[in-house]
Amino acid sequence: MAILLWIFVPGFTAAGAVLLIVFMMRCRIDEAIAHERSALAELQSALVVQRERLESAIHDAKAEAKRAAFDEFLNDFRVEQRQYVRKSRLFFMNKQTLIVRERMLFRNLPLSNWVEHSVTLEENVGGPYSTHGLTIEAMLGS
Repeated sequence: MAILLWIFVPGFTAAGAVLLIVFMMRCRIDEAIAHERSALAELQSALVVQRERLESAIHDAKAEAKRAAFDEFLNDFRVEQRQYVRKSRLFFMNKQTLIVRERMLFRNLPLSNWVEHSVTLEENVGGPYSTHGLTIEAMLGS
């Protein structure tokens, strides 16, 4: 019996040591896996942040390109403007009117007809024929 004890005790001890080593190695492997998973999660979050930055940069670049194209398109529109003063005389009334004519153009193509705005600058009653003895019939006859 003592001999069997001397044979089986080292076997049980070796088996216990093997089980202990297996559990310790499993714990180390689990720790290494947890460490790798945390590193992977950090990398994934960094990639997500980088993707969001890249998408926002692309979106901003597209918006800037659209804005530049629209500004260039609007710069092709222009308004041509002409101004002159019209003097008119009707019997005893002298009238000066500022005439402003405008039209819209796209590059060199007219988009609208001339639009005329008039502003009265000066209106005088009397004038070169306003003498005391003259009547309208006398002015028409002369």
